[in-house]
Amino acid sequence: MLKVEAAPPQHFSIPGCSDRRRLSVGTGSIALRVSQGTSMSSVSEPAPFPLPTSAFFGGKLCQILLKGRLVTTVEKDQVIYDAHDSAPNIFFVRSGFVKVCAIMEDGHELIYDIRKKGDVVGELCASRHPRQDRAVALTEAEIVAIPYEQILDVVQRDRGLLREFVQLFSDPLSDTYAQLGSMAFGDVLTRLTRVLARLAAKIGHPAGGRIELPVYLTQETLAQMVAVRREKVSTAMNLLRQRGMVDYSRAGNIVFDAAELRDYTA
Repeated sequence: MLKVEAAPPQHFSIPGCSDRRRLSVGTGSIALRVSQGTSMSSVSEPAPFPLPTSAFFGGKLCQILLKGRLVTTVEKDQVIYDAHDSAPNIFFVRSGFVKVCAIMEDGHELIYDIRKKGDVVGELCASRHPRQDRAVALTEAEIVAIPYEQILDVVQRDRGLLREFVQLFSDPLSDTYAQLGSMAFGDVLTRLTRVLARLAAKIGHPAGGRIELPVYLTQETLAQMVAVRREKVSTAMNLLRQRGMVDYSRAGNIVFDAAELRDYTA
């Protein structure tokens, strides 16, 4: 049986919080410290029972790491961590959607990937180099933060857990490489279609014979994923709508004709 040694709490700030919130991360829980007079509405109450992690994260490793920890709610557009943050923490997404992105030298944002419930963000904290990426909530999201060193304490004692840990890191990095690859070649329409096809496969759900994205994505967000100006994405989206490949739901979410997308990207 694995025995995880208790570690002293570590502290880190969530950038973008006007109320100067700080998270205190220990082995057993996450507590959100809020300055006096600030609303506590975004803090989850301590769970009377261990969190039902099996409903959100598969594998023995996640069961061990997340057991008994509290959940922190972050608001839409809130920065979870920023470039050059020094705190070595990995964040498990319990609900909502989070974008992994970077601010380029010209001030524009480039989105590498969109992570969903059950994914992790912040895996590059294991690098010897300063963080170059940032994570921002696309929607209200629930996250669980765990210090990287505490994860190492667990996996170094079990080869099977180590294998899960490597896979936990490899899967999101593979998605990010695929996203970057889709931006490298082709005209705007081709690149946009590849991005839409990846989103449909990763986070889409069936909707009347089509695939609908469960999160509202603006054309500016799509432009940041394709690495072009918003005006070009608008023109390309209008062309895809005319061809019947893409439409919008009543809620404004993008709806795909999956067969048409597959044929076009092929």
